[in-house]
Amino acid sequence: MNIRDLQIFLAVANEASISRAAEKMKYVQSSICIRIQQLESELKTELFRRRQQGIRLTISDEALKSYAERIIFLTQ
Repeated sequence: MNIRDLQIFLAVANEASISRAAEKMKYVQSSICIRIQQLESELKTELFRRRQQGIRLTISDEALKSYAERIIFLTQ
């Protein structure tokens, strides 16, 4: 996991959409999907619940979002 992975995670969490996060970050959607899948594999947990209306963080991963926001803030 690196800072860019956390930025991608936060973009997806804040936008509640992989496609909107990809557009915002100027990435292709497949690249975002791959990075999220790699992060999920590394952390051994599902980070998002995927639905037709978009995606949502799982309850336990709200904590990761909070930590990621702090880490990104401290590295800027």
